[in-house]
Amino acid sequence: MDVRWGNKGVFQGSAAHSIAYRPDIDGLRAVAVGLVVLFHAWPKWLRSGFIGVDIFFVISGFLITSIILKDLRQREFTIRGFYVRRIRRIFPALITVVLAVLAFGWYVLLQQEFAQLGKHVAAAAGFVSNLVLWSESGYWDNDSVTKPLLHLWSLGVEEQFYLVWPVALALCFRVRFGILAFLALTLTGSFLYGLYATFNDPAAAYFSPVSRFWELASGGLVAYAMTKKSPLLPRPGLVSALGLVLLVLGAVLIKGQANFPGAWALLPVLGTCALIAAGNASFINRRLLGNRLMVTVGLVSYPFYLWHWPLLSFGYIIEGEKPSALLKAVLVLAALALAFLTYRLVERPVQKAPDRRRAIQGLVVAMACFGVLGGMVKAGLLHERMPSTAVARYMGALNDLGFPDPAMKPLHYNGSLFQQLVGQGKGTTVLIGDSVMEQYAPLVSQGLRESRFDRHSVIFATQGGCPPIEGAVRLPRLRYPTCTESVGNAYRLAASPEVDTVVIAASWYAYFANWQNDVQVPVEGVLQTFPARPAHQVAYATLHRSVARLREAGKRVYLILQPPSGDLFDPRSMITGSRFGEMKPRTGMAPFRVDRFYSDNAEPRNRLLQIAEDTGAIPIDPVDTICRNGICPTVNAAGEPIYTDPVHMRPFYVRSRVRYLDPALNGADARSQLSFLPSR
Repeated sequence: MDVRWGNKGVFQGSAAHSIAYRPDIDGLRAVAVGLVVLFHAWPKWLRSGFIGVDIFFVISGFLITSIILKDLRQREFTIRGFYVRRIRRIFPALITVVLAVLAFGWYVLLQQEFAQLGKHVAAAAGFVSNLVLWSESGYWDNDSVTKPLLHLWSLGVEEQFYLVWPVALALCFRVRFGILAFLALTLTGSFLYGLYATFNDPAAAYFSPVSRFWELASGGLVAYAMTKKSPLLPRPGLVSALGLVLLVLGAVLIKGQANFPGAWALLPVLGTCALIAAGNASFINRRLLGNRLMVTVGLVSYPFYLWHWPLLSFGYIIEGEKPSALLKAVLVLAALALAFLTYRLVERPVQKAPDRRRAIQGLVVAMACFGVLGGMVKAGLLHERMPSTAVARYMGALNDLGFPDPAMKPLHYNGSLFQQLVGQGKGTTVLIGDSVMEQYAPLVSQGLRESRFDRHSVIFATQGGCPPIEGAVRLPRLRYPTCTESVGNAYRLAASPEVDTVVIAASWYAYFANWQNDVQVPVEGVLQTFPARPAHQVAYATLHRSVARLREAGKRVYLILQPPSGDLFDPRSMITGSRFGEMKPRTGMAPFRVDRFYSDNAEPRNRLLQIAEDTGAIPIDPVDTICRNGICPTVNAAGEPIYTDPVHMRPFYVRSRVRYLDPALNGADARSQLSFLPSR
């Protein structure tokens, strides 16, 4: 997405390293950036807009490969010259945007937010953003909208590709059919790995350069084919129309990022290849893609791409919630305006600089400085503008998690990775659930260590973000790739003869809320999405059957209702003020009322209690332990938040206050140890 054409009929650069100008490719770049921007601004309107990145990859592979092959044929190719041209095209706009993001982030971000930004700035400077985001992916990763440099993952993939590509092409050039063989090998190997990773490790499939190389190589194959003297395509108009149809199908049929890239990526990749291979003489390429408006947007598509996401991300951060449609429209237009300014005032002057050697040196030094600055911010050597002393206790509560516990040992079961704690007692308890169950790890670890629990083994058969309902699918699959398999294995493990006690807990009220649309269950063989009534009914029935099977197998089964939860528990809600001024503790917060909590979640609570009653499971309501006189505390006696976010308790509070799991972690009769049972 970094390769652009000049307005003088050649690819930007010296005449020795140029190819003939095609305005339709600028138009195709406008399509790509338009899809991405629409997806980021209004994802529910265009859930497949991320395929714009795949279009960019193909275009980039085509243009760069065309230039390399031309230079190789003319014996003018050098590795140094290639990377000098890359630096001149990539660095000016990127440095400008990263500088603006870092400066604005210093002004408005809080301590942990700024530290994360520093990490991502350093990653951007090293062109490894995709690898860093890959390492961060998972349930406990914070929302993507809070990462202003998230979109640079694609630039990382491109530059990692170009570390290998020019050298490989140069080595293969002198071997008969060497380049064709290399292209075929890269395409096949990368595509097959992408297919495998899409279903086995979606985060790797999305962020790994290996799973994306075939897309850039596809553009390279088109470039290679177009160097042959024989006409590539006898009917370019038909091929161009086919390419457009494939792109439209990709935009319409691809829903969300589930199972992507995989085979679905063939639609945008083949569509782009066809449009490029058709040439600029066909009607679609000449009139639709080659019109003045499309070409103009295409010229600034690289800086437009760089600017749009930081503006939208900061909009989310400052607003504290999803910005209004009007604000997002303003931010998108502002990004487009900044793109034109960046193109005219930064990119063009740098590319036309009379002393190119000094310009390149300056760009490299500037990028290296950003890498150092980012590292210093991450290490806490450079601090944000906003003083955090007054809100330190609230900021310190964020991301205060106790899972996995240091005493845990991994347990592999049928391909799923669970965690196990070992004690000195008898019997085995299996804990099934999501991150709400995982929050109890510090309690279980301490209890076993102090011999307060008499279990021989306690197994956390859990997966963050995954409802413990067999057959359920959690979306997006990219973030929750193994939910269905892990939950199924958890119940199979719980049915083992050596297991005598099973505890099931989850963020039930969130899953069954009327706004939840990220859970699917099979209804008569077809996946239906929550909150559709048939989907809810099937989910409750499935949970009922799972609990009943465990009870029939002689297991003690505890069904834990959801603990108090909501924005009032979020440490961020305990802070007030403006990010452009000063943040301070909020006063006069409303109490968290149990009656309101029960009223808002009456249906799922009653359905869970009914399942327990029907199956003989023991229901436990954490409200009875945590709350008093109809009010639930949100801070302790010292004023420290007891939750790390709206849903999860902090380790110190779990260890000191949670006692309702004690019966399940001991071998005595369960009901004799319970001082309460929830009422309907």
